[in-house]
Amino acid sequence: MDIQAITFDYFGTLVDVDQGGMTGFEHVLQRAGVRSKDSLFDVYLDWDIRCVQNYRSGPYRSYRQVAGEALVATLEAIEPGCTQRLDTDALADLYLGHLVGSAPPHPEVPEILDWLAQRFPMMPITNMDSALWQCSQLVQFFDQVTTAEMAHAYKPSESIFRLALERLAVPAGKVLHCSLASWADIDGAKPLGMRVAWVNRGGDTLGVWQPRPDHEFPDLNGVRALFD
Repeated sequence: MDIQAITFDYFGTLVDVDQGGMTGFEHVLQRAGVRSKDSLFDVYLDWDIRCVQNYRSGPYRSYRQVAGEALVATLEAIEPGCTQRLDTDALADLYLGHLVGSAPPHPEVPEILDWLAQRFPMMPITNMDSALWQCSQLVQFFDQVTTAEMAHAYKPSESIFRLALERLAVPAGKVLHCSLASWADIDGAKPLGMRVAWVNRGGDTLGVWQPRPDHEFPDLNGVRALFD
């Protein structure tokens, strides 16, 4: 297999974003003085759905903006009217800082990234803003990143994948993209000719009409095994 570079989705693929999101909402709800009858995971999931709907529903806006709007909507769903008394900008910054900074790498990830970095150029392709990427616990493993902010487009748009390929200066067919998110990454990368390793941590099932990945693994160990 002639692979010359490896790219990665970030949220979920490399880090436990659910933990980051739950930690973020724990701090937000405490600071806001808002109580929810739902679990932290359910509150985080409500925000995540709203955030994705926001950035897929119109022209590009920054992740900070769409995520902040989703945060307001989630808090309003818990306690209608509560955001009128809150500094929602400060709460959004608090939340996003934890979403990224408090999301720990999956157990196998640091060792495998270190191993792969000795053999390939590597790059995350992520829907977050560029400044937010600097909060990642994995930033030291990568010399470069391609963000939605750079491309003014969110995955699965081909624009962000094309920009990453241009910056890598590697033909699409010689790049292996590793991702958990099938709708965002398999659907975005395969039409450009990129090879895809689906890191299917949750045992999910692909939709009938989705393209199929070149490989499927339960975690990142499978990616290392391709080259070991």
